[in-house]
Amino acid sequence: MSENREIFKEKSLKMYIKRLEELAENSKNGEEALQTLNEIISSLIGSKRFFDISSMYVFLKSAFQNKRGIGAFYEPAKGILKRDINELFTKSITYNNFELKEMFSDILGTDTGLLMELVSFIFKKYDLFGMELSENINRQLIKVAEEDIFSFIEHADTSFLAFYLSSLPKLTFVPREHVEQWIEVILYQYQANNEKYTKKILSAMKIHPSLDILLLFILSPRQKDRSEALLILTKYLSSRQNGEFAGSFAEKAPYFIKKAVESGLFYDFHTIPTVQKELFAELTKYTDGGIVRETVLPLLRTANKNGNSWITKSKLAFVPAVRHFLPAFPAIVPQLNVILRDENIEIEVKEEIRKLVYNQK
Repeated sequence: MSENREIFKEKSLKMYIKRLEELAENSKNGEEALQTLNEIISSLIGSKRFFDISSMYVFLKSAFQNKRGIGAFYEPAKGILKRDINELFTKSITYNNFELKEMFSDILGTDTGLLMELVSFIFKKYDLFGMELSENINRQLIKVAEEDIFSFIEHADTSFLAFYLSSLPKLTFVPREHVEQWIEVILYQYQANNEKYTKKILSAMKIHPSLDILLLFILSPRQKDRSEALLILTKYLSSRQNGEFAGSFAEKAPYFIKKAVESGLFYDFHTIPTVQKELFAELTKYTDGGIVRETVLPLLRTANKNGNSWITKSKLAFVPAVRHFLPAFPAIVPQLNVILRDENIEIEVKEEIRKLVYNQK
C-alpha cells in the first residue's frame, strides 16, 4: 500500500472531499490530484464503504453540472469506478441506497458492452436470481434486447438470460412490443435458425424457470421445444421447490392447457406424441381442479365415430387426471356416468372411466 493510501485509510468522507477541493484550486497539481483521487477511491473500495463511494460520486457529479472546480474530478472518478465495476457492483448488491443506484446507472449509462459484461459476470460467479436492478438499468437492458433480440439471446450468459426472463413479468414498464418479440421467438418459425435461440432459452429455464416463458413453450409447434418445457414444468412442480411458482401455475396454467388441447391454433393436440399428452395430464394435477370441468371432461365427451386412434389416446392420457381430483370433487361422478351412457364414446375409454367410478364407491 502506498504512503498516500495509508494516510487516507479510514478517514472521514468530509476529509476526502476537503482534500480534493484543495487540489482542485491548484491546477498545477493535475497528476498528483488524479493519483490522490485514485488512492481515495481505492481506500473506500478496500474498506467496503459503498455508501461513501456513492455519496462522493453524486457530489462530484453535481459539482461538475454546476461548474464548480471540484467537478473536474467527476469524469476521472467515473473512469476509476468503471474499472472495478464488476466487483464493486456485486459486493454492494445487498445495499439498498438511492445514491448507489444512481451511481451505477450513471456509470453504466449507454455502455451496452459494459452492461452485458457486468450482468454476465454476476451470474457466472454468483447466480444472484433474487437481485433487483434499478429501474434505469432494467430499462437499458430492455432497450438492448429490443434493438436485436436474437443478438441479445446469443450474447447473454445463460444464467443471466434466465434472470432477465424471470424478471420481465415483475416489471410494470415493459413495452407490449417487447413481450410480443419474445412470443414470436418462442412460438413462430419464421426464421430457419430460430431453434438455436429457443434451445438457449430452454437451457436458461433449466437453471431458473420462468413460468410465463414455459407456458408459452407448451404451445410451441416445435415438438422438441414443447417436450423440454413440459418436462421442466413437471419436474419443478413435483419437487415443490417454490410455493409462489406453484401458486402462480395453478392460476395461469389452465388457460394455456385449454388452448393446447382445444384451439388447434399452433398444432393439432391429438397428433402430438402420447408421452406429451401424459405430461399435459400430469400438469393438470397442479391446478385447482376447475380444468377438469372446463377442459378434461369436454375432451372425454368428444365424439369419435370413426375410431381415430389419436383422439382415443388423448382421452386415455387424461383419465388419470380425473382420478386425481375425484376425492375432492365427487360431483364429477355423475358427469362420468353420462359419458358411460354415450354410444359415441370409445369402448376402451369407457372401460377406464368405469374403473374410476367403481373405485370411487
